[in-house]
Amino acid sequence: MHKDRLILVAFLFTFISFWFLLPDYAINIISLSFCNGLVILGLLLLMRAGLISFGHGMYYCLGGYAVAMTYNFLQIKEVFFLITFSVLAGFIVSFFLGFFVRRFRGIFFAMLNLALSMILFGIIVKSVSLGSTDGFGIKDLTYFSHTIEDEKRLNIFSYLFIVLLTGLMMMIVMNFLKSPSGKMLEAIRENEIRSSYLGISINKQIHKIYIFSSTLAALGGGLMVILIGHITPEDTAYWTRSGEFVFVAILSGSLNVFAPLIGSLFFEFIRSYALFYFPNTWQMIIGVILILGILYLPEGIGSIFNKRKK
Repeated sequence: MHKDRLILVAFLFTFISFWFLLPDYAINIISLSFCNGLVILGLLLLMRAGLISFGHGMYYCLGGYAVAMTYNFLQIKEVFFLITFSVLAGFIVSFFLGFFVRRFRGIFFAMLNLALSMILFGIIVKSVSLGSTDGFGIKDLTYFSHTIEDEKRLNIFSYLFIVLLTGLMMMIVMNFLKSPSGKMLEAIRENEIRSSYLGISINKQIHKIYIFSSTLAALGGGLMVILIGHITPEDTAYWTRSGEFVFVAILSGSLNVFAPLIGSLFFEFIRSYALFYFPNTWQMIIGVILILGILYLPEGIGSIFNKRKK
């Protein structure tokens, strides 16, 4: 446990130091990768229990819209309050929907979440008061009740806030996976019937990790809006976004908490460069990378960091 925490601290310190070493465009990609990485981290929890969701874009969208609506309707500009609303939105919605989705497994669980995501997408697109397809924009945020006018200082505050908050979530997930509740997820994945004979309440455990996973996705959506300053339903709740998250989750694997962040970083940088150099065929390049990953790293990018005894 102590060793894992030291690795996490070194991991975060490395990315904080990147601010002084990398150009602005690379820092923006890293920030966005950390926001999306929180969604992948949430999917890791579901994958540990043998589940996958094709609709986590819904919670990514909810978290983002919670921030944008709180800013525009309630005139709240403090970043910490905005993030709190995004977390609450993800927690409350997943708590109630969890009673329904926890009864399903396999492809039914995955597609049900996709259907819920598309329902949210349809509601937002048809609602003029929610910005319809144009979405919402935010600006002039405050940190600790102070407005930061200098753009460079604002950027570093946003970057540090995203990196440190992501690190905190990684620590929480790491501790959860090492706890008895976290160990139960592997038992549920391997043999659900035998796990129930051991006294594990399967539905309650799935409900718990569904809430945890969805709340992480909502937090990622909220941080994304703070970073970019704008949100639209097509970029968050549409099925292609959820498919992208699943793509990165498969590419990353579920062996450790570092894999989702590294996989998200890898994906965002590859996509950025592929879009720049091959604007018409970048999807094919991403597809080839996924195939190679499945062939040579079947357990995901995270397996690179696992020590193997020969």
